[in-house]
Amino acid sequence: MRNSGKAPTFVVWVISLVLFLVALAAQFGLVRIPEPFATWSWIIGFGLLLAACRIRGL
Repeated sequence: MRNSGKAPTFVVWVISLVLFLVALAAQFGLVRIPEPFATWSWIIGFGLLLAACRIRGL
């Protein structure tokens, strides 16, 4: 199947999901991740997902 819509590809979706899970685990104290990395994982994951919805083929 070809990606004909504006939905993100599976790879981008998985990367965003992993970044979200890292940030979520850091927020609730399940893992110790330094603060800049935990905050930036939210920002990068969400920004990547938003960009993938607008840029065809990403």
